[in-house]
Amino acid sequence: MKRYGVCFFLTLALVWPGPIRSQPAVSPAAVPAPAAKGLDGVICWDASSKRVTVNAGTPEAHYVFNLTNISSANVVINSAVGSCGCTVARLPVQPWTLGPGSNGQINVTMNLAGKSGTVPKIVTVSTDRGNTQLSVTTTIVPASEAPGAAAGMDRSSNQKLALADRQAVFKGDCARCHVLPTVGKMGAELYQAACGICHEAENRASMVPNLHALNKPTDSEYWRNWIAQGKPGSLMPAFSMAQGGVLTDDQIGSLATYLSAAIPSRPAVPAFRLPSQH
Repeated sequence: MKRYGVCFFLTLALVWPGPIRSQPAVSPAAVPAPAAKGLDGVICWDASSKRVTVNAGTPEAHYVFNLTNISSANVVINSAVGSCGCTVARLPVQPWTLGPGSNGQINVTMNLAGKSGTVPKIVTVSTDRGNTQLSVTTTIVPASEAPGAAAGMDRSSNQKLALADRQAVFKGDCARCHVLPTVGKMGAELYQAACGICHEAENRASMVPNLHALNKPTDSEYWRNWIAQGKPGSLMPAFSMAQGGVLTDDQIGSLATYLSAAIPSRPAVPAFRLPSQH
């Protein structure tokens, strides 16, 4: 239940039409800032820019942008186009109509063949209410460097932020995506608005558990406590208003009831023990 913005993930098969020439490293400072202002008050994004770090030889980089229609009318997304042929974004349908309060995802794939260094690209999203730009940047680590170092730094940074304030998702600009969509919702609809973006995401972070594969018994009280109190020292916030969250007791109860019915309880997995030595 980390960040709001629910969605569906799209599988992209990228076919390159011709030979790819090597591209020099580009400084992130040379990339124009995404023009996210075009859809302020209409669409809320989980971020206007995404960065990934991969090892040399990785064929593709993948990005997922979560979006929510926070206006009171339909929004028609007509297209999402990369700044060059190596970067492709795809909508579930085209045009894609997003109703008030609805949410979804746009998947972006960057073909890395022939590339090195830091490679930034822009994706322009065109709608009937205006346009905006999203940026994607891939840093390609040479084979001579230790693999996974940058990813480890990112995980460490996220953990430090969570320790500082795991309730930050309910404050400031984040409230547009993590508070507004939960208002008035209950049960399954509330689960999709408040929880599904992380726990149902195909590419969810490794620290986010798959709720359908927990190795412990669950019941209504288990779900109620986890939702209300969260987990200190992690990215899981406390959703109870009494602890600085955004959900009423009735909403938390509706989530607990829904989860108890939707996710059967699993027995605890016994710890493996070596045979006794005599």
